[in-house]
Amino acid sequence: MYSFVNVHKRYGLRNVALRKINLDIERGSFFVLYGPAGAGKSTMLNLLGGITRPTSGDVQRDGVSLLPLPPERRAAAMAFENYALYSHLSVGENLAFPLKARKMGRAEIEDRVKRIACMLGIGHLLDRRPGFLSGGQRQRVALGRAIVRPADIYLLDEPIGHLDAKLRHQIRAELKALAQDLNATVVFTTTSSREALALGDRIAVLNLGKLEQVGTPADLYHKPDNAFVASFVGDPPMSFVSLRVEGDGADARLCSLAGERLAGGEHIGRFKQMTDLRAGFRAEAVTLGAAGRAGTLAGRVDVIEHLGYANIVVVNVGDDQVSVSLPPETTLRAGDRVGIAIDTEKFQLFQGDRALEGRA
Repeated sequence: MYSFVNVHKRYGLRNVALRKINLDIERGSFFVLYGPAGAGKSTMLNLLGGITRPTSGDVQRDGVSLLPLPPERRAAAMAFENYALYSHLSVGENLAFPLKARKMGRAEIEDRVKRIACMLGIGHLLDRRPGFLSGGQRQRVALGRAIVRPADIYLLDEPIGHLDAKLRHQIRAELKALAQDLNATVVFTTTSSREALALGDRIAVLNLGKLEQVGTPADLYHKPDNAFVASFVGDPPMSFVSLRVEGDGADARLCSLAGERLAGGEHIGRFKQMTDLRAGFRAEAVTLGAAGRAGTLAGRVDVIEHLGYANIVVVNVGDDQVSVSLPPETTLRAGDRVGIAIDTEKFQLFQGDRALEGRA
């Protein structure tokens, strides 16, 4: 197990990259660090690889500090976001370089280079130099150089971010399969929600150097700890509708600010004194109906996104925006008045940015 123990990283006096990170990464897992640019993802990889040291705290492997070990003794392989290829070597020589450094036999080097090059779709580029490759091709070479050699942990810093959509989807599947074959630990950083959910056995969501939540893809998608995670995980992200509590006792009910009822029951009374209440829900928890229908929130269609397999319809409900997933044959148009029905079993209550425990 790799562990961050109270890790704080600061550059200079004011630039704080990581804030007291405590995190365990199980051996043999595919672990994703997910967050916006500047969240601290690359800094965490650099700490694991020994490229930088924490300002305070410790980085451990199986309970033993890694800080005294130089990068070459950490059994870590890393793919950088900025390629870092040797410009005077061919693609094949770049891929073979880490294997030659380990003094592997020629036959094994050739076999590994051909296998990885074939997987990444760069087998026809082995004789070219990096200067004659596109950005996407260079990124594939950088990824291949990292995964071609045996290692205890593979540190992949947004390794497929510059690839086209088709190749990204293909390599995403290959990476998952390769990680299982190698039985090695993979730590993968991304700013893509889809990549994080598709690849991660577990995901850590970072924001401004702070660890927001750690869990399985299902945990983050269905049970976010706060509004940031809810709005950053998933495509489309979770929608929110502002609420207030009306009535008391058995007559207590959650209503929109316009007065439409969402849920009721005696248990609603415990939210009576709370302010800034919101319901958070996914696009698949919403259905559309005719405007003015009982039990629905009144809304107006603002945007329709045609994705082929579905339409994502963005509806204005008062000052809130709600995303709804609908079949591709939907005939709605921008400006149409609609009614929104939310499945009461599938929404989560938030007070401000904090998710509330228990059902609504």
